[in-house]
Formats: sequence, C-alpha cells, structure tokens
Amino acid sequence: MRAVVTLTPSESKRLIAKAVVSMPEVKKAWKDAYILLSDGTTNALIAQELLQDKSISPSNSAVGLCTDGLLCVTRPATRHPFPSVLYKGEVKSGRSFAEALSDYHKDTVVIKGANAVDSNGFAGIIMTGFDGGTIPKIIGPVTSKGITMITPVGLEKLVPSVPAAVKALGGAGKIDISMGADGGMFCLTNTIVITEIEAIRLLFGAEAALVASGGVGGNEGAVVLAVDGTKEQIPVMVEFLEQEVKGEPPIEGNRGICELCRYKSCRYCGRKEDELPEWMRAGKGESNA
Repeated sequence: MRAVVTLTPSESKRLIAKAVVSMPEVKKAWKDAYILLSDGTTNALIAQELLQDKSISPSNSAVGLCTDGLLCVTRPATRHPFPSVLYKGEVKSGRSFAEALSDYHKDTVVIKGANAVDSNGFAGIIMTGFDGGTIPKIIGPVTSKGITMITPVGLEKLVPSVPAAVKALGGAGKIDISMGADGGMFCLTNTIVITEIEAIRLLFGAEAALVASGGVGGNEGAVVLAVDGTKEQIPVMVEFLEQEVKGEPPIEGNRGICELCRYKSCRYCGRKEDELPEWMRAGKGESNA
C-alpha cells in the first residue's frame, strides 16, 4: 500500500520526537544511563514526550533560532529551559553536561538538533558567539568515547551538501553584512540523523520518500511524503498521524530585542523597535512584547 501525507514543520517535529523516544538507544539510556538534551524546539518536544509534560514551551526553550525573517538569538528573560540532564529516568537539575559526560556510561545518549541536513546523512549546526555554544561542550567526549549522538532534524532543512554549506558560510569573520546573527557551521558526521523518513521507519516499519515541499497558508516549510508499506502498516500509520501528529500547533517566534543585541555585525544590532524595517516589526513575536 501507498499513502501520501503532508506534514507542517511543527507536525514533523512532533513525529520525530515520538520516534526518537521510541529508539532502543534512548530507552536503554533512560533505564541505565544519561540522556542529555541540548536546547532547541524539537528537543523541547522530545522532553515533553520523555517527561510527559506538555507545559514545556518550544518557543521559549531555544537560544538560537530562525524567526521573523532572520537568524536570531532569544533574549535570556524569555527562556525557560527544559530539564536537559536526565539520569536513569530522573531529572538531575544541578548537573551540567560536562559533569554528566565525565560520569561515563557507555549507554549515555546525547540529543542535539540541527539547522541543516543532506542526503548523505551529514547534519549542520550553526554556531554563533565566541565559544560556539553547545557543540564544543559535547563533541570531544562524544567523539573520543564513542557516545551515541542523535540528531533530530526535519526535511524542511534539507540542503544539497552540509560540508559545502560549512565552507560557504565560513564564519562570522568572513561575513561582511549579516541580516541577523552571524556565525559559522559545524558538520556532524558521527551522529544518528532522524528525519521524518527515519521516524516513519522506526515507528511503523514503512518506507517514506520526500516528493515535494513548501506551501502557503501555514504550509510554508511543509513536506510531502509518499510512504510504502504493507496493508497492516499503512492504515496504522495514517491513524497514528491523524490522532497524534496532525494539528500540532505552529511554534511561535521568539526574536531577541535588537536594541540590546550583542551581535554587533548584525545589520539591525542596536536599533530601537521603531527604527527596524517594517517586515521585522510586523513579525515580532508576542513573547517579546
């Protein structure tokens, strides 16, 4: 049987979150080791699924994000981080990533979202600021110890080549004009990438293919998938999507305040709200009002 399904970006995030928590590696880490969740909108949904807590807000959990027509960083006052260090099924609020990684468990899992993905399984993460954020804190132990890393990322972020994107972006020092936060990109090669395709395979055993993307009226960034499976798999998948995934509300933007911005190379850094272009003021998220 074949089904054709369309998923908005938020629906894709929910599907991917449900698939990630179903992975044997994640279940094993939940039982016997650490699960380390970096900040981000998809990881906020994964935290919701793991902790069964729908009060976790994706838009207020991110630091860097793409919103209101540009790359930006949320202002600290709006952030409400979700529990990021989980040990044997319990929240360890006072424990840092470094401490958790130092307490080595071979079944520990690190989950980090991405800004780009390609068909070769490479994931790209935009890094801003002087220290580059989360990646420098985790990539050493993950690489040297062989710790399992999972990268949930929707196909709306599909690019021809992540290594080529890394080279093209170059980093803040090589950018002359930036409409938003400037930075570079890191290419992850030693991670398990979970897109909608892997999510459907994990949850239903069916095989999906990306056949179209984009749209209007709320379907901007949507993906259209053709899914092949048995007469048992496909009806179960469709019912699951209708009941558990479809209708997932869009994640609200959470742009920082330009007047207080620390990214001096951004074209809009330091401007008061009434000095910003109309297209930025019109898209300003309610959470920054």
